[in-house]
Amino acid sequence: MPEKVREHVLKKIRCMSFSGKRGQVAKYILDHHIEAAFLTAAELARRAGVSEPTVIRFATDLGFSGYPALQRALQDLVQQELTTVDRIKIRALRRQNKDPAVQSLWQDLRNLEETIKLIDPKTMAQVVEKLFRADRVIVVGLRMSAALATYMRLALKKSVPTVVAVTRGDGSFFDELVWATSKSVVVGIGFPRYSRATPGYLAAARAKGVTTVAITDSELSPLVPHADHVLLARCRALSYVDSFTAPIALIGAIATALSLRSEHTERLEELEALWKRYQVFY
Repeated sequence: MPEKVREHVLKKIRCMSFSGKRGQVAKYILDHHIEAAFLTAAELARRAGVSEPTVIRFATDLGFSGYPALQRALQDLVQQELTTVDRIKIRALRRQNKDPAVQSLWQDLRNLEETIKLIDPKTMAQVVEKLFRADRVIVVGLRMSAALATYMRLALKKSVPTVVAVTRGDGSFFDELVWATSKSVVVGIGFPRYSRATPGYLAAARAKGVTTVAITDSELSPLVPHADHVLLARCRALSYVDSFTAPIALIGAIATALSLRSEHTERLEELEALWKRYQVFY
């Protein structure tokens, strides 16, 4: 395998179209390429939820002679990526006690670190600009992602008074979409296991000429094909309990950037006066 191809193995995976079982392998490697670099074909198959022959076929589809060649390419990439500090952190993490709660906190930290590396400042600036100029913002998040949609609505409310959150897949999204214009923005939030309705809502908004933004975990997420702008946040967890530390931090970053763009001092002062008058807080 030529050195150039080995160095850009992740880019090649992103550019190729994989579906079905091989799509699961691609998603796992893109989301966990450091771990994947040190897994056997059987271990990678188990974690991706596929058979070992599927992993081997995936490697050959990429142009490698077999899985060992793909693994070496990933290991070469990891060695280039990891700084000395990263290596120390990884060793320290392995030495930590194996208490699940502590390990979960370490995983959240890793999700945050990876999310920072994933953020494209240009895309972030474009999203903030669109939200700043929007006449209406609709945030969609279903099932567990409903918590993120509610948080985003609250975080944006002081800067975008017309923001609403749709947290049920009962068709109420269309009650909001009917009021949207070409200046509106629909933000779809979706993390594994992805709700089937959210990509459809984004597609409907896009068909109407509304700007769409996806906040999700991977470039292979079903939300991505229907989004004009994509912001990624890692959400890997140690169990079935979703890890939303990084997505919440990303939403907070958007809200912070937007608040610095908005001039609403008088409105905030009025809001503070109302809170005080009606004793909203202790």
